[in-house]
Order: sequence, then structure tokens, then C-alpha cells
Amino acid sequence: MPPKQVHLIRHAEGQHNLSIESHNIRDPSLTERGKQQCLELSNSIDSINNIQCIIASPLRRTLWTALRTFQQILRATPELKIIALPELQETSTLACDTGSPLELLKEEFAGEPIDWTYMQDDWTNKTSGRYSPRADLVANRARDARKFLQSKQEDEVAAVVHGGLLHFLTEDWADHARFCGTGWANCELRTYAFDMSTSQNIANATVVETSQSIARRVGHLNPLSIDEQLELQAVAQASWAKDGYITLPTSLLPQTEDEPKDTKLTVFPNGFTGAGSEFVEPYVQLGAKL
Repeated sequence: MPPKQVHLIRHAEGQHNLSIESHNIRDPSLTERGKQQCLELSNSIDSINNIQCIIASPLRRTLWTALRTFQQILRATPELKIIALPELQETSTLACDTGSPLELLKEEFAGEPIDWTYMQDDWTNKTSGRYSPRADLVANRARDARKFLQSKQEDEVAAVVHGGLLHFLTEDWADHARFCGTGWANCELRTYAFDMSTSQNIANATVVETSQSIARRVGHLNPLSIDEQLELQAVAQASWAKDGYITLPTSLLPQTEDEPKDTKLTVFPNGFTGAGSEFVEPYVQLGAKL
């Protein structure tokens, strides 16, 4: 059985969040305000001692957010380590969204409870391959990350991620423009459960935000339909492509009047995943059940 609850957290304020110019900082760390946000989040999680598994993107700001937020339970549980999962890295090729070489990370985080098992030396290559910012490839690795979370045996899992990727990870595109490239605030936590209602949702590792989580942040929210989510997805991805956070597959680029209009869904083979070399079904661009 998958975890009963998955707590998804956007990283605390990083140096790159202070200005657009700061996006040129390679793999930035947390600001002093960000460190304080971690403390505040830690104190606000009532069930923090129930969390048995912690996963984080291997960028510095997400690792430090995880270490600072879960400092007490990490100290109390020496065998517990934060799993660094490259599939959770942010979408763009901007300097701020490009990670540090693995040897530098191991040097900076020496002595910290981090599990580097799933890291590869080429995880910072975002110009080609599975970590490139093309929207369909980002969606594929987001699904790989969900399936990794789904495979965990612990009842409660926490994952520290990035604002843009969280929309791909949750397949929820509401408020995607609330902040810069995301609808998630720094250090915001939302809680999800895996949707086991259909074989398709199980295969997709679909997650649904719990009613308690929704009530905690907005009081009441009517879930968007699949068609509404698809419309928002298209709007968000077009906007993010314009801003340079992702790129679009050729099939989704605007067509000129001279080009033939193809109304068929475009299928992108996913192949073998990075976490456990498991083969999954192809990703259907703008046609997958959310």
C-alpha cells in the first residue's frame, strides 16, 4: 500500500527569490528569512513526529529547508535520512534552478543525514535528456517522482520541492500565476493522498489534496474538472515558456497559417524511469487523466 499521506512543501525563501536579477545565482541557498520560515513551519506541523520518510530535491535550498524543518525528528531518529531525489529538481535551465555537482554537495552537507543513493553525476545536465525543461519531459519525471513516493512503505512521507515542479507533481494548475512561476508560497505545505479509485490513477500515481489540507489553506474549494485543469495547464505552460521556465514540444508551439493543423493528441514515450528503472505507460500530452 502507498503512504496514507504525502506532505508536499515548497522550499523556504532562497536568495534567488529576492529579485529577477538573483535568478543568475547558481544553486542559491536560503536567506535569513527563509531559515526563519523553516522554524515556523516546523512548529506548525502538528503531526511532525509521525513523518517517517523525508525526500527532497537535491538543490541546496530544498535540502536546507528539509534539514532545518525536520531537524528535531532527524536528531531523535538517527537512522532517518533525507533522500535526495533528482527527479524533484526545478524545471528551468536558469542558474538558480541548476544544481551543484554531486561532489560539491557532499562536501557542503558532510555529516548531515542525507542519502545520496539516487543521485547521478549528470543530474545537473538540463540542456538535454530527462532533466531538460521541455514540458512533456518535466511531466514524465514528475510522474516518476510520484511513483517513487507511491512506492514508499511509510504511512506519512514529506517531500520538499520547487514551486514550478509542484504543479507538474500534483497536476493541479490553479493559481499558477499567484507568485513568480508558481501558485505556492515559500515554505507552504499541502497534504495529499494517492487516488486508488481506478487502475489508471494507480498507474499514474495520481494524488489528491486532502479536505483537511484544503480547509487549512482556503477554507473551502470546489475541485476543478479535468477539462478545467487541462485548460489551466495549457495557459500556465504557455506563460512559463514565454518566461523561460520551460520549453514546449514542437507539437504545442503556435502554428502559422501555412502550417497544417494537427488536432490529434501527441504521445511522448516515457521509457525507463530514473528511480528504479521501472517502465511506465507513455505520457499523453494534454490528454492524460489528471
